[in-house]
Amino acid sequence: MSTSASGPEHEFVSKFLTLATLSGPKLPKSHIKPLTEVANLGVPLPTLKYKYKQNHAKKLKLQHGQQGQAEAVVHLTLKRIQAPKFAIEHDFSPSDTVLQLKQQLISEDKASHLSEIKLLLKGKVLHDKLFLSDLKIEPANSTITVMIKPNPAIAKESEVTDSTSSPSPVTTPVQESVVPWDDIEALLNDKFKNDRPVAKQIMDRLQKGWSLTK
Repeated sequence: MSTSASGPEHEFVSKFLTLATLSGPKLPKSHIKPLTEVANLGVPLPTLKYKYKQNHAKKLKLQHGQQGQAEAVVHLTLKRIQAPKFAIEHDFSPSDTVLQLKQQLISEDKASHLSEIKLLLKGKVLHDKLFLSDLKIEPANSTITVMIKPNPAIAKESEVTDSTSSPSPVTTPVQESVVPWDDIEALLNDKFKNDRPVAKQIMDRLQKGWSLTK
């Protein structure tokens, strides 16, 4: 392959080699200079000149614009095959993500939390960060399968919240039963006829124990 001996490329290479071979390196390879102390970036080199193909650039821009118009809208059907069944048709942008599809379901009260939703295309679970343009959805197969399973942790938290917010049932105080002290004392006196002090001591202990349990 032949190369031209003149032109901006030749001048650039010539200047670079001249500057590179003037003297050997004066600083070690591990030398580091703070960026704030850098005054200039070295000797300015001539810019490379090239021909700008304006017609080619316009052609690429036109093709890109036509492609963007054709893919401006992605018509999808979000369908749940489990009870309660539903099918939602909605237009999305190719730059929308799978996460935005889930948010659409929540906005339409089909789910309460993102963690409850799984979206599938052709049996494969779709990750939240995927763009619709990456899915290569065809108009003939534009149905996204929706699976909604309540998150046990969220359901439990909701139950706890409901239980704490609900008023506690009103409890009526139990009426204190009347103790038949006279009958107990008569029974003890009859039991200990010959030893009344023992009967009195037992009676005192019973009354004292009862008062401590109140």
